[in-house]
Amino acid sequence: MANLHILSGPDTGLSFKLKGGVNYIGRSRENDIEIKDETVSRRHLRIFKKSEMYFVMDLGSRNGTFMNGNYLAPGIEVQIKKNEPIAIGMTIAGIGNEACPPLLPLLDSLGLTQMTGSSSGFFLVHKERTNQKKLELVYKVSDLLQRTSSKGDMLETLLDTFLVFLERIDRAVFVLIKPGTTEIAQSISKSKGNRGGIPCGFPEKIVARVLSEKKPLIINDTRNGTTEGELAGTLEIENIASVLCIPMMSFSELVGVLYMDSLGTPYPFAKEDVILFADIANRTAAFVLCENLTDG
Repeated sequence: MANLHILSGPDTGLSFKLKGGVNYIGRSRENDIEIKDETVSRRHLRIFKKSEMYFVMDLGSRNGTFMNGNYLAPGIEVQIKKNEPIAIGMTIAGIGNEACPPLLPLLDSLGLTQMTGSSSGFFLVHKERTNQKKLELVYKVSDLLQRTSSKGDMLETLLDTFLVFLERIDRAVFVLIKPGTTEIAQSISKSKGNRGGIPCGFPEKIVARVLSEKKPLIINDTRNGTTEGELAGTLEIENIASVLCIPMMSFSELVGVLYMDSLGTPYPFAKEDVILFADIANRTAAFVLCENLTDG
C-alpha cells in the first residue's frame, strides 16, 4: 500500500499510509488524513484506489486542488500517478512507496520546500495558493518550451505569461548576448498593456552589472535610500520602483538576462521568487542555446 508524503507546507516530512478504498483528506480531524494547513479546506479531497491505480477528487474546496498542470474540477475523478505533485492550499504532496525522491530536487529548486511560501513577493496576491500558482507557472513554462516555435515567438510568449501571472510587474525583458561575450545581441521586451504609456526597454547599467557578475540583482524599493548612487540616478529618471534581474545560465555558459520591474509602486521580491525565476531563466537559456545551434 502506498503512502501520501507531505513535501511542502506545515506538515512537511510527514507520511500517511493510504488505506484500501476511500481516503478523505482535509483540515478537520474527522478525515482519514488530517492536514494542518489553514489554506486547506475542512474536507478538501478524497483519494481512492481502483485496480492498483489511485484517483483523486476535489470536494469543492475553497482554494482548489492543482495537479498535472491544471486545477481539478470539483466532483470529477482524476487518476494520479506515483511521484506526481498535487497541491492543496499551501501543501504539496505526492503518492509513493518512498518519500517521492524524484520530486524533491524539483521542489527544492523552486523554493517550494521552504516554509516561506506565504510571504512570497511575486505571489502575495495569491497568498493562500502560492505554491499552486508556482507549480502552475512552472507547468506552463515547461509546456511552452517543449513546443515547436521560433526563438523570438517563444520568448515573447514567455514574457506574456510572466505578465499575466505577476499582476504587479509592469515590464519583462529577455536580453540575449553574443556568444562568449557580454555584448548585447538582442532584446525582446513586453509591457503590461499601455498602463500610463509604459515604454518597453530596460536600464542598461542594471543589465551590464548582472552580465558582468553573473549574479541576480534585486532592488525592492529604489526610494528607500539604500540603492547605490550609480544605479539610483538611472532608476529615478526612469521612474523604476523595483527591479529583479537574473542571469540566464545553461550550465556555465551565460546566455543573457531576464529583467523585470515595477514602475511607480515598489514591489516586494522574496528570496524564493529569485529561486523560482532563476530556474525558469536557466530553462530558457537551454532553449535559446539549442535554437542558436539549429539556426547555425
